[in-house]
Amino acid sequence: MGEEKEKRKVGERRSAQRIKRVLADTTPKHLEQLTKQARALAGDDGEGEGDGDGEDSSMDAVRRKLGHLHKRHASLREKLTNPSPPQKSLVVRMQEEFEKGIEGRRLEGEEWNDSVIKELQERLYSGDAAVSAQDDREANGEPQIGDRQGGEENMTVLVNRKVIRGAKGGHIVIRFDTAFGAKNFESYYCVLKSNSSMDKLYVVEHSIPFFLPVRELEKQHLSNSPKRFIDHMGDVLQAYVSRREQVIELKKLKGDLIGELYHSLSYTLIEIMLKEPQCQVGLSLAYHNSDSELPTQSTITAWPLSTDLITQTAAKRPGRAILKNSTAFRLPKAEAFLRTMPLPRGFEEFLADLRDTLGLSSPQLVVAAPQVAIEAPHPATEAAKPVMEAPEPATETQPLSNEAQPMEIEAPVEAPHCLM
Repeated sequence: MGEEKEKRKVGERRSAQRIKRVLADTTPKHLEQLTKQARALAGDDGEGEGDGDGEDSSMDAVRRKLGHLHKRHASLREKLTNPSPPQKSLVVRMQEEFEKGIEGRRLEGEEWNDSVIKELQERLYSGDAAVSAQDDREANGEPQIGDRQGGEENMTVLVNRKVIRGAKGGHIVIRFDTAFGAKNFESYYCVLKSNSSMDKLYVVEHSIPFFLPVRELEKQHLSNSPKRFIDHMGDVLQAYVSRREQVIELKKLKGDLIGELYHSLSYTLIEIMLKEPQCQVGLSLAYHNSDSELPTQSTITAWPLSTDLITQTAAKRPGRAILKNSTAFRLPKAEAFLRTMPLPRGFEEFLADLRDTLGLSSPQLVVAAPQVAIEAPHPATEAAKPVMEAPEPATETQPLSNEAQPMEIEAPVEAPHCLM
């Protein structure tokens, strides 16, 4: 028993001695490390025991880096913890910049080519590289020399109704201005970007209406010729605004003659229905090219509502191609007018051709109801003719006039739209 107790005591003494030796070796080093870390965090410039000049300089660099990280951490924490309004899109920010004023290099003719966009790309990326290097120097604690320069430098090019400007991050912003007549209308924005100055551009953001072929033109032109994409997109937007304003102007000028009007979102398909007491007329306009301001196809079909008017029209215009077993006929002359002039003016020519085709001499014929009894001008005492019967053909000595054609309403029916 006594020997076992003695052996146990010896083992405990040896374990205690080993622990003391380990602590004696590690504790000073650990304390020294903790002291250095505390001084670095506290920003203490005092020298520690046994520290040399080289160690002091390294500690200063560590403190500067830690200070930079602390600032970034505080900024990120502020953004994450405090609610802030949503960040504006690049298009909105650039729109505000454009409103401050536009000054840049104006290009005309052959001066505007793909090399202009290439040069703009290279300047943008060289400027961004300079800004990035300056940020790295600040992160490493190196002093800043001069003002910050680079990606935010104003690089603007003016081409016709387009403004092209470089933006930070390698972005190229294009503003497309539109007009109709002497009035300016809305502007549209498109933002291009590439991964480097040598890579191809692609569309990252735009304010162009979704029904216009932005992506189609991007695939067709942008990778091969940015200039062609920008020019074609500008023509598409200008044509869209022109077609829209032509329809609006037509409704203002001739809205009382239009029964129904339908159009697609891009105004590349327009349908107009007119209803006149003696003839119902339909117009169909198609713009097969999205950059066309005039229709590429026009169709006008008229349906006379009177049997005598059908016979009269066929006799007066035998070449109108009235179909067999059908009363409809076309107006090729008016269709050609609509394809060669703006819609309001072409509509006027169409009305004149329709009056000539139907043999109507009066430019306006206001009717209260579709079913009327029309009396012949001679003799004045003759009984009224049947409902909707065509009047006798007018001659030079006996012109048809509204005064000589009294109208009587046979039944209270809804008044139709009037053509002339």
